[in-house]
This record gives sequence, structure tokens and C-alpha cells, in this order.
Amino acid sequence: MSEDHNPFFIGQQRAIISLGPLSTKQYCTYNCPFCYVHSGFTSYDSLDIDDIIHWVKSNQDKFDIVYVSGDTDSFAPPRTEKALDLLLKLADIGIDLLFTTRHVFSDLELYKLSEIRSKVTQNNTLLFASTSVAQLNYPHLEPSPIRPPLDRIEQLGKFKEIGCISILSMRPFLPSIPVQEYKEILELAKNKVDIVLGSNWYADKNGILESKIMRTNSKGMTDTEFKVEGMDYNSNHLEWKVFSRNDVQVAVQELCSKYSIPFFMRSRPAIDWSRQN
Repeated sequence: MSEDHNPFFIGQQRAIISLGPLSTKQYCTYNCPFCYVHSGFTSYDSLDIDDIIHWVKSNQDKFDIVYVSGDTDSFAPPRTEKALDLLLKLADIGIDLLFTTRHVFSDLELYKLSEIRSKVTQNNTLLFASTSVAQLNYPHLEPSPIRPPLDRIEQLGKFKEIGCISILSMRPFLPSIPVQEYKEILELAKNKVDIVLGSNWYADKNGILESKIMRTNSKGMTDTEFKVEGMDYNSNHLEWKVFSRNDVQVAVQELCSKYSIPFFMRSRPAIDWSRQN
């Protein structure tokens, strides 16, 4: 690894890292058709855990939290144990941590996660555990081997039980999913989460990602508001179509207010809120 090459992303006081693509031919165990890795996203390096830890320590003055996220679901099989080992070594550093996954942990894996949470607490830092749920009734958007949405929602409650800050990531707000479905997701998760996150959807200008999710919307997406801009969480220099669902954002915000659950469209305000509370 050359000194002028940055294997991960640093921005907005955070480092975003991962175990890197699963192989030279496959980013991830999962294959969500709306995921930006299918079109233009700059992948991270696949490094050994010790090299990742060395990089984090060498750059620690540039950020105050590490996300295990990015270009692949590092916690998806067959790398679940390796990702938990990475999280444990990150916990030793003494920095706030956030991970996100669609994997549903076994009891043994949850026990390991509880040990990591204890280590984080001993170091007076925070562990944010996020599970993504983007749909309820359109399983082709989160295809097998991803476990069903209800299983992932139940896991959010387990995260909370072991002392993690439990985050429901209803990400992204897709143009093809009805508002009511997002409200249903929140109703199912309301007693299991500490924070709810939404987000806009980034799609390539060539329409590759739109074509992948058109199956849920025969009318297409020409009537959905979007703007064109770059990403502020990846080093690619492309312009992306950024779809906004203001209707969903308003509906979710109102429901979160009803249940006194903090809701954010970006993760940084959620981190700051948690530190203050």
C-alpha cells in the first residue's frame, strides 16, 4: 500500500472502512439492485485486519468515528466472524464505532457483539448498530440470501438489549416504494430502535440502477424529483441523479415525532445527538 494511496474514505470527521469487495468479481454477498456499487462507486481496498487497524491508527487525528460500511456488507457470510474481529480490534483503539448490515446474527455472533459493546463502554465510547430495511413487500429489492425484513427488524431489538445504539436505516427512500410502506416499517420497529435514518437515493445518470428497480413501478421514475450532484462520501468524481422523497421524509418525521424517536436524513446529526444524550 503506497503512502499516497488512500484505501478508504475520510470526510465529515468520519472514516468509512470495510473489508473490501468479496472478490475480484463480486462486491458483496448481497446483490441489492438499487445499490450504487453497481455503477461507478469507487471500491475500497481488501486489506488484512492488521493493515486496516494500522491505517485507522495512523489517521486517527482526521476523524472521531469509524463506520464499518461503504462498498460491501462486511458482516455478511462468509466474512461475519472476520468483521466482528475487526470491530473488536477497533474497539481497543477507543473511538466511537458504527456498523451497518443486512445480516442477521446468530446467538453466538450476538454474544461476540455484546463483548465488543462492553469493550466500547469501558473505553467511554459508543457503538452504533444499524440494520437496513428498504422494503416490506418487494423482496426482489433485497434478494436472497438477505433475510426477510421482519427478521432484521427483530434484530434491532436485540441490538438495543445488549446496549448498542440501535439504528433503523430505512435507506434509501426509493422512488418506487409507497409512502405507506415506510410507515409500516417504522410501526414494526418503533419499540426496537433508538434512532431512525432515511436518505436520498443515488442513481447513475445512465439509468442502470433505475432499470434494476423499475419492476416495482411500471410508470417509471420520470415523475419523481431528482437533482444531479456528486457524492460526498466516496472518492468517485461522477455526477449522480439524487432522488428525493419529500413525501416519505415528511411522513416518517411525523411518525417519529409521535413516538419520540429521533429521525435524521444524515448520520452525522444522529451521532451528535447521541453524544449529547
